[in-house]
Amino acid sequence: MTTSEIPREQKQKSPNLRRIVRILLQVVLMVAIFGALLWYVGIGSLYNALLNIKIEYLLLAFLMYFGINLLFTVRLRRVLSKDGVKTSFGKTLLAQYAGMLTSDVTPGRSGYILTPVYLRDQNVPTSKSLSSILGIQTIEFLVKVIGGIGAVIFLVEVVPAQNWSLFGTFAGINIGILVAGFGIALMLTGAILLAAFTWSQRAISLFDRIANSRLLKRFTGGLMGRLEEYKESANKTRRAIPEIAFLTAACWILKGFEWYFLGTALGITQIPWIGYFLIHPLVTALAFVPITPAGAGFQEFGIVGIFTTLLGVAAGSAVAFALLSRGLLIFEDLAGVPQIAKSTSSLFFSRKKPQEELAPAKPV
Repeated sequence: MTTSEIPREQKQKSPNLRRIVRILLQVVLMVAIFGALLWYVGIGSLYNALLNIKIEYLLLAFLMYFGINLLFTVRLRRVLSKDGVKTSFGKTLLAQYAGMLTSDVTPGRSGYILTPVYLRDQNVPTSKSLSSILGIQTIEFLVKVIGGIGAVIFLVEVVPAQNWSLFGTFAGINIGILVAGFGIALMLTGAILLAAFTWSQRAISLFDRIANSRLLKRFTGGLMGRLEEYKESANKTRRAIPEIAFLTAACWILKGFEWYFLGTALGITQIPWIGYFLIHPLVTALAFVPITPAGAGFQEFGIVGIFTTLLGVAAGSAVAFALLSRGLLIFEDLAGVPQIAKSTSSLFFSRKKPQEELAPAKPV
């Protein structure tokens, strides 16, 4: 081994070691938060809440989430159709589930950005699917910002002042309001960044340089496509904004029913449907905290904090709701496993390299 080869091997091992350490720290933090929640409520209280669950309402909550994924699929297909791309509903539904499952296990739910990979078996150009995904997420984040603001107004109106005082204050501002403001700011920041990457030419150029860096090219196999194609697709995605907004609002309504049925299944009757409808986008903003996979632990902590401290829900029922609200999603998203396996094997084991598929033919 030459001396010039040693630094190169060290450079290759160092990023892998840092990645392993980072993942382990995320897992340890996630386990610590869940452990604290279980200690707070007690295993017996959680067991009793789950033991008395009403299965029929639990199934209705599951059905609502299925309806949300159907609308997500319709939304994605409609946006792609604006760019002249025809897709199969069944295959796109599986790609949607695959994207959601990937987001369930990645920090900040960033794994959903891999949905274009899962659409490749339908020959959807990545530049078009990527611009569609980013455009959809931009509107989704903006809708969540509106919902988060509505949730704060709802809580201020219905929650007694003495309940707010339990949070304490920081610099003269209630800590509960500060946490809510942080969630709203997080979603608004995400919306602004996605909007920039979708429709700002300068940001698109920056995104192109990042996406085509050596590291990401090795991971994605050069799937980002050419910058000009992405710009054209992003411009066409803008025409679908009204449909995106309408379908996103419909999904938000179904999500309100999903949480309402889940709460009813656990005997949580003091929160009306409008409460679930408004609180959901505020609390789920914590799922985008890029510290643990999909904000695991942070979102549950937020749910339990609002339910128990502000709305008077029993601790056992609140923790059960928090755990089931995530568990139901992951369970149904497992429908995307075959698509993930198919796309992964196609990407890494196909005889024809992705770069060769995307590169234009050279003149003879």
